[in-house]
Amino acid sequence: MSRPTQVVVALPTARPRPLTGCRDEDEGNPPAVADATGLPATDAGTAPDHHMAITAAADRQATADHARLVTYNTLTGGIDADSRERRRLGQLDFLASLDADVIALQELRRWEEGGWDRLWQAANALGMVPLPPVLSRRGRGNHLALLYRPTTVRVGDYDADLVQGAFYHGAGRARLSIKDQPLLTVLITHLSYLGGAERYAEAQWLTGYGDTYESNPQRVVLAGDLNTIGAHDREPDWNLIPANLQSRHRHITPEGTFGDTDRRAIQLLAAAGFRDPFDVLGQAPPRTAGYWSEAERVDHRSDFILVNRHVTGDIAAASVHDTEATRSLSDHVPVVVDLAPPVP
Repeated sequence: MSRPTQVVVALPTARPRPLTGCRDEDEGNPPAVADATGLPATDAGTAPDHHMAITAAADRQATADHARLVTYNTLTGGIDADSRERRRLGQLDFLASLDADVIALQELRRWEEGGWDRLWQAANALGMVPLPPVLSRRGRGNHLALLYRPTTVRVGDYDADLVQGAFYHGAGRARLSIKDQPLLTVLITHLSYLGGAERYAEAQWLTGYGDTYESNPQRVVLAGDLNTIGAHDREPDWNLIPANLQSRHRHITPEGTFGDTDRRAIQLLAAAGFRDPFDVLGQAPPRTAGYWSEAERVDHRSDFILVNRHVTGDIAAASVHDTEATRSLSDHVPVVVDLAPPVP
C-alpha cells in the first residue's frame, strides 16, 4: 500500500481501546429516511413524530463488493463544554456498527491534543487508519479527518491541504482504491457557516471535480458538512430561528429583509456535475440537522456525500441514521452512501 508523503501527526504509544458500552438503544434496526422537514416519509404521507419510517432503499444491506462511505459532524469533537466525552465515546461505538470503508469526520475540536491521541483512539476503536488531518486554521480548531479500513482500501495519494488554507475549515483530497473498484477521488470539507457568499467562493474551488478534470475523467465523491440545504430541498421556515442567525442561511432582498435560502454553493456544485444520491435514487431527502438547539430548531439538511457524473451509476444505497440515540450524540446525524462496482 502506498503511504501519504505528508506526515503531520505523531503516533503515540499504541493504546487500543475496547468499544464502549454506550450503544444505540435501537441497535440492529436499519436507518430510516425522512423528508426535509425531519418527519418520516411514509406511504400515507409525513408522520407526526420523529420515529423515522424505514424505506426499502435504506434497509438494503451493502454486499461484500460495495464500498461504504460515511460523513459525520461530531459537534466539537464529541467533547462538551465541561470536558466530558460521553458523546465522543458513544460516537465511536455507533460508527463501529456501520462497518464503513471510509469515514469523513468534521469538527474535531481538541483532537490535536496529546499528539492527536483522540484520532488514534478512534482509529483503534474502528479498526481503521487515519490519514493526516485537515487543519482548520481559521475555524476555531474544527479540524477534519479521513479514516480508511486497511483491509479494504488502498491509498493512492493524499493532500491534507488541498486549498492551501483558503477555506474556513479546510479541505483534503485522497485517491483511494476500495474493494478493487476503480480509483475514487474523495474530497472532504466543511464549508463555511458564515453565509452563502463565502460558501459559494469555497464551492468554486471544487467545481473542477464535477467532471473531467486536468484531462482526467476522475470518479469523485465530495463528503462533509456543506452548511446548506439541498439544491431541490423544500424551503425551511427560517423564521423559526432568531434573526441574527438567519444570515447564515438566507439571501437578503433589495428591500433589506431576509428572503429564500441561499443555495448558490450547492447549485454551483450541481451545475458543475455533482449529483445528490437521494435525488438519483428518487428518495425524499432526510434532515441531518436542526433538532439539537432550541435557538436553531429548524429541520434541514447540511451533510452530504455528493458524487460526480462518473460515479452516479454506481450508487447502490443512501441513508441517514436519525434515531433518538444518534440525536443525543451530536447536532448532526451520519450520512451513509454505498457504491457498487461499476458495470463493465
